[in-house]
Parts: sequence; structure tokens; C-alpha cells
Amino acid sequence: MERNPWLRALIVLLVIIATVYALGMLWSLLMAFSDIIMLFFLAWLVAFALKPLTNWLVTRYSFPRPLAAGAVYSGLLLLLIVAGIVIVPIITFQLAQLGSSLPLIVEELPGLTGAVQQDLQERGLDIQLYQWYQNQDIPAQIQKLGTLAIQNTLTVVTGVASALFSTLLVLILSFYIMLDGEALTERLIRLAPPQYQVEVRYLFASIDRSFGGFLRGQLIQAVVYAVGTGLIMWMAGLNYVLLASTFSGIIMIVPFFGPFLGLVPPLSIAIFQASSISQLIVVLIALLVLQQIVLNVLAPKIMSDALGMHPLLVFLAILVGAKTAGLAGAIFGVPIVAVINAMVLYFIRRSTAYSTGVEGRGSYSPARRDTQWTRWLERASELRAAITRLMPRSG
Repeated sequence: MERNPWLRALIVLLVIIATVYALGMLWSLLMAFSDIIMLFFLAWLVAFALKPLTNWLVTRYSFPRPLAAGAVYSGLLLLLIVAGIVIVPIITFQLAQLGSSLPLIVEELPGLTGAVQQDLQERGLDIQLYQWYQNQDIPAQIQKLGTLAIQNTLTVVTGVASALFSTLLVLILSFYIMLDGEALTERLIRLAPPQYQVEVRYLFASIDRSFGGFLRGQLIQAVVYAVGTGLIMWMAGLNYVLLASTFSGIIMIVPFFGPFLGLVPPLSIAIFQASSISQLIVVLIALLVLQQIVLNVLAPKIMSDALGMHPLLVFLAILVGAKTAGLAGAIFGVPIVAVINAMVLYFIRRSTAYSTGVEGRGSYSPARRDTQWTRWLERASELRAAITRLMPRSG
């Protein structure tokens, strides 16, 4: 008996509705345990970041893996304790001091604006800073910033205890992930059907390369930029060096937008504390040179082959991640899209290999993808060169 097409369409529609409903329930369940999931996710990221150092101790000095992991995590815990004892109180004090000094800055701002405008006019630049200062109601905005700074100081002080507890819990979870992560990954791969284990293995390798390379690269860039910003401000004789450089280094972790936002804290302080326009320009040029060194010299060496994505795809990942999950989405959207991009390219190349008969010479695997792709490109170049030689020359 022939099936009714309307009944078939109804069944398909019901399956789609049930799938959407199940996905909605799964999303609600994930949101209910989002704080626990976030702890495990952060522990997994810390393990990724520290994995090369642990492997180096194992291979270079023949440390047992538990001993190597214990040494690495003990060093990290000691570093965090020193930072909590030394750096956090200084940042808190500078934040409170900045908030209390903003009213004095408001009083001096009209004279400073007039002096800057006069200096610009003497250099032939007709910019009406004083009029813009009045239209934007800058004093009221600065006073709001002062209130927020004082409030954030209290928030920093009250949140230190919970942050320390969460950090300790993340380090403990990360330590166990470091010890058993590879064995757990191998067990998960073996759970997949044999015909799909190659794809699953390549997926885990892509996650390791994308997340590990991206995270380590961003952290190194942030530390270098924070140290460089602090040195520039210190040499210029500016205040709030640790506060501004720490904020600039943290915001530098955000791809694309981080370099632009990282200029705001040191330049804002330099505007009010620089003795002349020349000093302000020197600070700006030094910060721009530091950015160029970090982004164009250091970043390519650190991030080489870590992502392998077009800049437009990176920009799309940042926007979609920020829209979905805010700052965390803007940061981790890039490696997530990098993993998806790697898997899509893998399946495209594998299907191309199958269609051209590569499977007859052995099954396609991730280990062979680069060699085969290079051969295809070489053959395409040879064919194009042959066609060019056969074409008659004009004129």
C-alpha cells in the first residue's frame, strides 16, 4: 500500500518539532548548570595552556607526568598568591585614588582644554575643543566615572575571597584534567564507531591546536603589551601605571577590538598628566609602536598555524560570539569557529579526495590532507602553465 505523502510530511514536521523542543530543554538544562560548566571549561583551558610546559618537563628532564604537572601547578599557584598579595592591593589603591582625584581633574579641565586649544591653534589646527567640551558635558561624565571607580573598588575588595576559592577549584580540576586528559580523550575516541574514529581524532586534534594555540598566544600578547605599556607610562612619569597597564593587558585578550581599547587607559591618564602636547604625542607614538610590534611581529610567530582562518571569518566569529555570550563569547568565539572551519575544510577535502579516486590508493586521513592538498595545487598550477604556453601571444 502506497504511503500517504501528507502523513509523511506530518511525521517529518512532528520530528522537527520534537527535536527543537528537546534542544530547548537541553539548553535550559545547560543554563541551570552554567556555573559548574564554566568551572570545568576554565579548568580545561588552563590545562591546555599549561600542557606544553608539562610535556617539556616530561621529555626534557624525564619527570613522571604527575610530578611534572604538580611542579607546574605549584608554580602557578605560588605566582597567583604573590600576585594576590602584591598586585591586587596596589591596583585597588590606585583605583580608589583615581576615583577620588577625578573631581580635581574636573576643576582643572577648563584651563587644560583652553591651553590645548591654544597650542593647536598656534600649530595651525583650528579645532574647537572648548566648544566640544561644553556640548558633551564632560565634567558630569567624569564625576560619574569617579563614582563608578569607587564602587568598583568595593566590588574588587569584596570579590577577592570568592575569586580565590573559584581559582583554587579551577586549578584542582585542571590538575586532574592534565593528568588524565589524554587517556580520557582516547576513551572517547574509542567509543565512536571504527569508521568514524579518524574524524573524531581529527576533531580533538583541531580543538587542541585551535584552543591551545589561541589561548597561549593571546596570554603572551597580553603580558607583553601590559609590561610594555607600564614601561612607557613609567618613563613618561605618569601615575596609575599598574592600574592602566593591567587593564590594557586584560583588554588586549579580546581579538580585533582589544588593541584599540587598550590605548584608552594610558592615553586618558596621559591627557590629564602630560606636561605638554609634545609629551602626549610621544606617549601616543610609543604605544602605537608597541602595538605594531606585538601585533605584526610577536603575534604571527606565536599564532602561526594556530587558527588558519581568514580575517573576515575572525571578525564574524567575534561579532557572533559577543552577541551570544558577551565578552566571553568575543574571546572564545574565534577558536570555536576555528575548530568548525577546520572540520568543514577536512570534510570538503575528503569528499574531493573520494570523488577523484584517492580512496583507491588508501583511505583519506587527516595526516595525509596537507600532502594531497599540496599535490592538487601543484597539478592545477602545472595545468594553468601548460594552457598559458599553448595560448597564442597577442601582438
